[in-house]
Amino acid sequence: MFRDLPLQATYSSYEDNLGEQFYSPVLAQSIRYDRATAYFSAKALANYAKGLECFAQNGHTMRLIVSAEIDKEDYLQIQDGYALRASIREELVARMRESLSLEEERNISNLAYLVGLGVIDIKVAFTQEGIFHDKFGIVEDAEGNIICFRGSNNETAAAFESNYEAFDITCSWQASPFDYSKITKSQQTFEKLWSNQTENICVLEMDSLVYQELEKHNKGQLIIDPLQLETDCMLLDCDGVLTLDFKGISNLLWNTSFYKIRLKRFVDTTKSTDERIFFKDILKYPQFNRIISLLQNESEKRGYRFFVTSRLRKYIADRELHIEKRAGLGLAIKQHSPDVLGKYEEYKAVVNDAFSRPLREKQMWDSFFMCTMKKACNFSVPGSGKTASVLGVFAYLYAKGFVRRLVMVGPKNSFGSWQEEFQLCFGNKWPLQVFNIHNPSYKTADEKRTALLFDSGSANLVLLNYECLRSYLPEVQKLVGASTLLVFDEVHKVKAIDGSNAQKALELAENACYTIALTGTPIPNSYTDIWNLLNILYHNEYDEFFGFTPQQLKDPSQDEINLINKKIQPFFCRTTKQQLEVPEANPDIIEEVSANDTENQLFHILQLKYAKNKLALIVRLLQLESNPRMLLNKLDLSDFADILDISAADIEDIDYVDYSEDVKQLIDSIQSTSKFRACISLAEKLITQRKPVIIWCIFVDSINRIATALRDMGIDVACIYGQTTMEERQQIVSAFRDGCVDVLITNPHTLAESVSLHKGCHDAIYFEYSYNLVHLLQSKDRIHRLGLPDGQYTQYYYLQQQFVTGEGEPFSLDARILNRLNEKERIMLEAIENNCLESVTTVQEDLDLIFQGLKL
Repeated sequence: MFRDLPLQATYSSYEDNLGEQFYSPVLAQSIRYDRATAYFSAKALANYAKGLECFAQNGHTMRLIVSAEIDKEDYLQIQDGYALRASIREELVARMRESLSLEEERNISNLAYLVGLGVIDIKVAFTQEGIFHDKFGIVEDAEGNIICFRGSNNETAAAFESNYEAFDITCSWQASPFDYSKITKSQQTFEKLWSNQTENICVLEMDSLVYQELEKHNKGQLIIDPLQLETDCMLLDCDGVLTLDFKGISNLLWNTSFYKIRLKRFVDTTKSTDERIFFKDILKYPQFNRIISLLQNESEKRGYRFFVTSRLRKYIADRELHIEKRAGLGLAIKQHSPDVLGKYEEYKAVVNDAFSRPLREKQMWDSFFMCTMKKACNFSVPGSGKTASVLGVFAYLYAKGFVRRLVMVGPKNSFGSWQEEFQLCFGNKWPLQVFNIHNPSYKTADEKRTALLFDSGSANLVLLNYECLRSYLPEVQKLVGASTLLVFDEVHKVKAIDGSNAQKALELAENACYTIALTGTPIPNSYTDIWNLLNILYHNEYDEFFGFTPQQLKDPSQDEINLINKKIQPFFCRTTKQQLEVPEANPDIIEEVSANDTENQLFHILQLKYAKNKLALIVRLLQLESNPRMLLNKLDLSDFADILDISAADIEDIDYVDYSEDVKQLIDSIQSTSKFRACISLAEKLITQRKPVIIWCIFVDSINRIATALRDMGIDVACIYGQTTMEERQQIVSAFRDGCVDVLITNPHTLAESVSLHKGCHDAIYFEYSYNLVHLLQSKDRIHRLGLPDGQYTQYYYLQQQFVTGEGEPFSLDARILNRLNEKERIMLEAIENNCLESVTTVQEDLDLIFQGLKL
């Protein structure tokens, strides 16, 4: 609607592209358009037809009043009811025969086409002396918003030759009572004119001969590009698919060696005809450029007239990042080159003016980087303020009129933090208007689909999760275009190369002009994790600029690692907590728990049973430490793919329970494990010290059992896991922040992303921890993030079960996993300092390290 458009108070063709900046966007949202103007000629009609292609698609109508100059005697005859004299009719017809440029011919052709459809009605105003000289327009949208514009006095034949136009606008939703009277007066004036009730002005239907002359310009379709009117030429265009039209000439290429050797491989021969060549719909814009170059060279050799429509050139320009130059720009910004300092200061001033809470200097540079690059990654560590930096991008682009909404795709539990950050950053300067796909009022898929189409238009923040793209992609795609900032939060969620969520994300990003991908852990396992990331951002450029195959990314040599880092370095920014002066966390406290005899016996049994399946052994040992009764349930490893940080597609094993009665009796004899009791004791101690605590688990069984034990001790406990609704999660998090809950128990695959708990909680207990580095980093950063005051401590407690092997050696799965994850984190943080991405080990290499020295 009009309220969403970046409108200006004044427009001038000397400074503005009136078609692109005013007529097209305004008329695209209009349901009614009344235009009164002062000059009648073919050139004038062409000028008034600007932007009507979009308007016509709405199925609404336009009324146009134009003026013609006649002498007093003729005026009096018309007023008395006489028909137009032949000389007047001939004069009007003659004015329709002016020589027109291709652009003017396009506009008047479209006007004639729409008149023929009944979309536009034209009347002519005659005055006793001179011409009717009032020039104004009134447009209205579906919400009843009205824009009234009044132009300059320069609408003359000479002025149209130079295509000059200038006007001021009045918007109903912004107007004072005084200014609103301009709109009311214009409406009343137009209605009186249209009904021929204005003194000293006669307004008549346009003469049939003039209509016939206008109809000669009608090409039978809307003409998008003036080059469509060229004759005797080849015309390359793209309207969803690339085509080559032979206009007024026979196909000059079919039987040439040029076509057979160079062009044919791009052509869809099943659709092509003698009049039109269709190119394959899988082609991307780099191939378009190649085809243009080939056809230009061939046409010059053979003397053909060859044109490329502006629509196709714009399509290419919108997608063409000039990636080599952009890589240089990215490096210049990261190095704070003097060449970009002026633009940075201008950017900073605009963002600071829009924000209520200013960005820190490092965040502002990240924000400037992402905005300037248009398509970029932010790999800053969790808790470093990535969301606020992105909102800075949005503030700048909105202020400049480039975008009007931010569409965020991310985990559901990130929705709350995006809304909170929006309100904190913009305060009262910019009210939040949010569309949430999981709004409880949308109860069915059809209701969500309808809401995406009709309820999201006024939103400045649209919140979607990755899973919803599978169901509503066509509707979401309508939201993403030139006026949208598209953000993929926690983009590591779509790292699987063949994953369905990843494919939908790729499709959604294809038509976006501004795209940002956020993740604090870009490649925790292997370089294959960046395949989807780079294709989401640079799909068209990937093969030509990056060119890494999945196999290369899976197991790169050191030379390939160096090349990968060199290629991707210009396209991401990355910030550490140290750079933002977040207080250091305390050294970890390791709580070692010795296994009792029964637990050790079960450890040896599992060691033998799962000697050839190390992934299953990890899960079974975690179950043994927490609640051995879980060992009696069958194990489908695909249920734990996220915990093990591998693809579910790579897991086929289902472990059915086949323990002997003796083993079952051992299991049943353990009411609570040593580790469980240690966790309860530690939590009680912290609560006694009036320290709210978060306990991280893996299994829902553990969450519930710990909660029950603590509640029996009179401690206020709340739990969040997969089955907890979004509304319940938000209520629990708010209660925990407000001090109404002593202990929050959750798991990292539910709450480890995008939730801030650092203002009220500074202690975290890791009862069970995942083999997934992302989970560890994200969970730690719930309580250790930007915003902590100087001197504030953060403390992590890690419970580690200590078993004894058959050889009498100590073994702790917990210690091995934590050490391995800490090593990965160290490598990653060092890589940040070196401004490159880390080298990582494979899953099998990690498993060998974890179980090193244990006989399996």
